[in-house]
Formats: sequence, C-alpha cells, structure tokens
Amino acid sequence: MQFSNKLNFLMNITNTSNKELAEGISVDRSLISLLRSGKRKTPRNHDHIRNMASFFARRCSADFQFHALAEMLEKPELRSHMPTETLVGYLYQWMRGDTPVLERVLENIAQIPPAPDLPSEGPLTYPPIQGEGQTQFFYGNEGKREATRYIINIAKQIDPRSSIYFVSDVNLEWLFEDYQFMDEFSAALTTIFQRGCTLYHIMPSLNFMNRYVESLRYWLPIYASGQAKVYYYPRLRDNLYRRSLILLPGLCVQATTSIGDETDLITVTSTDRQLVNAFDTQFHQELALCRPALNTHTDPQEFITCFREFLNDSSPAIHKVSKPSPYTMPRKLLDEYIRNTKDSVWKKTLEMDRDDAELFEEKIARTGFIELCPLATVADVRAGRILFATDYKLQDSHPVYTPETYAMHLEHILELMDKYENYHFVPVNPMERQDYNLFASESGLTLLISNSETPFMLEIRRPELSHACHEYLMRMAELVGYTGIRRTKIRMRIQELIQELRQS
Repeated sequence: MQFSNKLNFLMNITNTSNKELAEGISVDRSLISLLRSGKRKTPRNHDHIRNMASFFARRCSADFQFHALAEMLEKPELRSHMPTETLVGYLYQWMRGDTPVLERVLENIAQIPPAPDLPSEGPLTYPPIQGEGQTQFFYGNEGKREATRYIINIAKQIDPRSSIYFVSDVNLEWLFEDYQFMDEFSAALTTIFQRGCTLYHIMPSLNFMNRYVESLRYWLPIYASGQAKVYYYPRLRDNLYRRSLILLPGLCVQATTSIGDETDLITVTSTDRQLVNAFDTQFHQELALCRPALNTHTDPQEFITCFREFLNDSSPAIHKVSKPSPYTMPRKLLDEYIRNTKDSVWKKTLEMDRDDAELFEEKIARTGFIELCPLATVADVRAGRILFATDYKLQDSHPVYTPETYAMHLEHILELMDKYENYHFVPVNPMERQDYNLFASESGLTLLISNSETPFMLEIRRPELSHACHEYLMRMAELVGYTGIRRTKIRMRIQELIQELRQS
C-alpha cells in the first residue's frame, strides 16, 4: 500500500483535515496535500512520520476506529484500552513501510541487560508449594493469565540452577490483549533467568512465526543472558491441536490446549508429582525430535568461531555493521594496531581479525557479499569519536581512527571493490540504528551481535528467522542501490570523503 493511501485512511477514520494535521506536526499544509495526493512519497524524515503516528494515536479512542486499524494493519491485538505509546509504535512502523516485526525486535536490543553471574555449585533446593498434589482448571484467555501468574510465582522461588521447560504453540492473544500483564510477564521471566535458571524453549510452528518474532523483543533479554537453549520442530504439523507448556521439573506444570488458532483455551495447572513427571517425559520426547534454533554466546572466542563459519559459508551473504569491519582494513594498518596495543586480550582478538581478513577476501572472490555501513563524518573522525573495530571501549587506551587511518581504510575498500565485482559496499543512513550488527547468509546462518559494553551474539539457525533477517537487509540495500550507476556513485562518494579527510 502506498504511503498516500495509508495517510488518507488514517485521516478519514480520525476525521482530520489537512490544516489540523499540518498544525499538529508543525509542517506546511501544502506538504500534507502533496503526501495525500501521492505526489510526494514516504517522507525521508522519519520524525515527520513519528509525529503523524503520535497525532493519529491521540485521536483514536472509539472501538470502531480500533476495529478498522486492527483489520487494516492486520494486528488483531489492537484494542481501545492499549497504551497510546504502543499504538504510536504500530502506526509508525506501518506508515514507514519497513519490515515492522523485525525492526521492533532490533529496536529493543540496546536495552538488554548484561549477562548474570551464575550461582555456585551445590545441591538443588525446592520451595514448599501450597496445595501440593492438586490439579486446577482454567478457561479462556483470562484463565490462562491467572494460571501463568500462579506458576511464575513458584518459578521465582526455585533454585537458580534449575531448568524450566517451555513450549509456546497456542494463539498468543492471551498475552498480547493485556498489555499490563504482558509487561509483568516479560519482567518476571527476565528476573527468573537472570538469577541463573536455564530455559529449554521449543519455538512455535510456522503458523505462529509472525507472532513469535513479534514476541522476540520479550524473549531477547532471556536469550541474551546465555541461559536459554532454543529449539524448533522441523516438520509440518496438521495445525489442528495446539499446546503450550510451562514445566518446573519435579514441582509443577501448566499445560494449555486449543483447537487451531482459536482462543477458547483450556489450561491445566498441577502440582501432582505423577502428572508433572508424565509431562516431563513428553517434553523430552518432543525435544528429541527438534533441532537447535538459537544459540546465545557471550564469550568473544565463541564470536570468532561463529564468524569463521559465516566466512567459510559458500552462499552469498550480507551484513550491516556500524563501522567498516576489520576484515576490510589494510593489512599494514591492522598490524600497526596490533603492535601498539598493550592489552593481551584485545591483541589476540585483533590477530584473529587479521587471520579472518584472509577468509573474507577468499569469500568475496568466490561469492557475493554486501556490506551495509554508515560513513563517518569528517567532523566525527577529527574529534576522535570513531572507535576502531568496536562500538565500545575495551580499554582506556582503545584506539580511535584519525583522518589518515580512516582514509586508508576507505582506500582499501575501494581496492576491494575494484578487484572483486562480487563485493558491494553500501553506505547507509547514519541515523540507522547502530546498537547491533547483523550478518545473514542465503544458506540460513544469521548472527545478531549487540554493540554494548557487555556484548552478546545470537546465532540464529531456524530457516524462517534467518530468511527474514536476510530479506530485511536486502531491502535496506536495494533502497540505497548498489549496482550499475549506483556502484559508481558510491565509489565517487567514498573518494570525495577521502579527499576531505586528507585535507583536514
């Protein structure tokens, strides 16, 4: 759908005139007229779009408006009681026309807390449970939430070295329709797994993948803790019976069933040991049929292992990084940084990067590779604000680019573009989020790395998620353009920046 159609739809259901919207977002009325007619496309200034989303969200209060929005945005969870800021987020992403689900996931990566300190060895302890041996039944979405509160309260008391088993396969309306509960649920899970508990999570089937990806922003803090082992069942299912499960081994179980994606849920919660053990056996039988979907890494050495697998992959690849990667740095510059560093860990990392630069060149010689990266401004380079190789200081004397070294790096990028037609450097908007790096290959391996002082990596193996990430990056590259005349213009832009840096 064109931006003009989206804008007209929102103006119609909110009974908004051009004058009202123009005054509401502080722009000229003629701009609104051009946008509504389609003579102007989606605004490049995303602040205008966010201001529009905020304006329309404030004017939506009636049930008929939310019914219309839910149908148009294909978001059945939209309700008149939802927080205004939540609606602003939905409208903003829809009006921008991005890949909204993945974008919302990536927007939350900077807010993920650091990995926890794990508890020490010792015998597992179990909390006393009121009503042990009892089985209770709950019905509908509200019943599902009540049952979840019950089992979460028990989970908060368990030994921090325990395991929790989780299967999510029913319709998630029970979670998304109550935003206060959704935040409580996410915060409670994060607290539990930050204490050290291990999550064994079987992801939902393909039918609910969009919903699952959307809920990833709530799972990410748990995955980032390094305490999650995530799996998926690779075969198709008949989609008739659905089940979700939360199991605290030896303590209690919550099991929910439904027909298809209906919300007429039946939830059973039990502390009966025999029933708990039976569900435990069933979970492990299902787990044996599954494959790893996500691996979380917090050790930099594991990062290197994953990067090398990515570079050795024979399929075309694309990545988005916040600054030119060490792989594209000239060898003599990398050697200089290695000689000058006094930190042994950082030195070892740079030496590995130097070795991997050879793998990178072998890869771009045999297959396609697209590098999405913002170009630094001359002012930022002069001010010493561009850190070398990372987005966070690893030591007090962490090296920064100078105008000369940044120019040298750009020159080597041009050399690679000259030598290898398969290699494309694509400058992206500096306003794009820089709190993550994303690597995706066509074969299905995806690496998502947070740019924080306590970085972590998500190694994504499930094909559907990997392909969504790959498509997201390809659309970003195609929006800029990187072949033909676009490639020539990119080269000219880099050459101009080199000249400016050398004049500084």
